[in-house]
Amino acid sequence: MRAWRRTGIAVAALATALVGGGVTYAVADVADPAVSSSPSMGSMGSITAGQPFDAQFLDQMIVHHEGAIMSTRAMIADSSRPELRGLAEDILTSQREQITQMRAWRAEWYPELESTFDMGGSMMGGSMMGGDSGTERMYLQMMIVHHQLGVDMAEQAQAEAVHPKLKELAEVIAKEQAAQIEQMRGYLAASPE
Repeated sequence: MRAWRRTGIAVAALATALVGGGVTYAVADVADPAVSSSPSMGSMGSITAGQPFDAQFLDQMIVHHEGAIMSTRAMIADSSRPELRGLAEDILTSQREQITQMRAWRAEWYPELESTFDMGGSMMGGSMMGGDSGTERMYLQMMIVHHQLGVDMAEQAQAEAVHPKLKELAEVIAKEQAAQIEQMRGYLAASPE
């Protein structure tokens, strides 16, 4: 497959995943804070009154993590750069474990509550045969934004969550993703243009 086509497919996959994971929210927040704070938008990171905070956080963070997993598998899991393969393994392992825990808590704490977050549409899956430097740079640039939203959501959960276990997980998420942001910035600085 030609590099430009592979990159185009990877862009579409990452954009789909990251829109689900908050890039739209992050961009809208910068452009027009009123847009991102509208509860009817269903934006990642928006918490609405009338639903338990913890349920909303769990529903959104599960989708957020799923987007990161899909993008990571598609774009850097098979990278020729060992440091990116290591980052991919860290993200995949940690976020899969966290999804399992969050789903268990969601079922235990809110068994009767419908999902509080609807992405609408579907996310693409599968491998995009990532690995070229343009795809890797794009991944790093977009995943930094994606992870920052995760940090922001986790920090809010540390302050507002009702369940102490969720506050503890939110602290772990915030620390892990903040550390990975710094790693990705370093990898981005070292990657070819």
